[in-house]
Amino acid sequence: MRFTQAAVVLVTGLAVVGLTACSGEAAPKPTATPTPVAASGDGILRIGDLTPTTGDLAAYGNSQAAGVELAVREINEAGGYNKVPVEVLHRNAGDGDAAVTEASFNDLLSRGVDVIIAPDSATVTKTLQDLVTKNESNVAIISLATGTNASKEGTVKVVTPDDAFAARLKSSDPSLADLGYGAEAYDATVASALAATVAKDDGGASVVQGLVAVSSHSGITCTSYGMCLDVLTKKPSIDYVGISGQMNYDAKTGVTSFVKK
Repeated sequence: MRFTQAAVVLVTGLAVVGLTACSGEAAPKPTATPTPVAASGDGILRIGDLTPTTGDLAAYGNSQAAGVELAVREINEAGGYNKVPVEVLHRNAGDGDAAVTEASFNDLLSRGVDVIIAPDSATVTKTLQDLVTKNESNVAIISLATGTNASKEGTVKVVTPDDAFAARLKSSDPSLADLGYGAEAYDATVASALAATVAKDDGGASVVQGLVAVSSHSGITCTSYGMCLDVLTKKPSIDYVGISGQMNYDAKTGVTSFVKK
């Protein structure tokens, strides 16, 4: 199903994938209630990982992929999305090469992905923005904040995982040397699954609205996929605070960053 540009919000900011997080203290910001969109998912949450295997961010590609893979494995061990395993596909982000980015984007869409997690590359972000607008694509894009568009509450800083999370990352890729952006990629993936759960639909436009909901600062704080699912059996709203910290999603600009609590 195709949506108008108004229905498809580009989340540029996890994650999200090099990925960047913000560290600092921030006051909660109210988020406007989004206009409901029609369900468009097929019941299977598919996540596309645009991993930087070339360009300036290639050194972080393996860690990004490991973060996504770890999150998907743990999500599926906890029952998946709506009792269905989450699927993941990895493609080259093409950092600095718009043609590669576009080819990867088109391939992921042809395979039915609902969410694309991308690095904080300005060139990749711009290419994705143009592609979503041009094609009116029903896909949620999560690209972490860069140094120029990060929230004012913190300074841009790559999350350094503790030993426990580092070990979990390496369980996905024992050869990892640089762990940068693994935590952000992990959190972007978990947030995507929670967003689909809250929205009760895995379509891209619904996932975008779910991302607003799970980062609203107003729900019950939960720190893992399983814990958040448990909270949702008792309470109507959650606030996911992951390894990277509190997710800050600006519904007006679409920028997503993290602030350590």
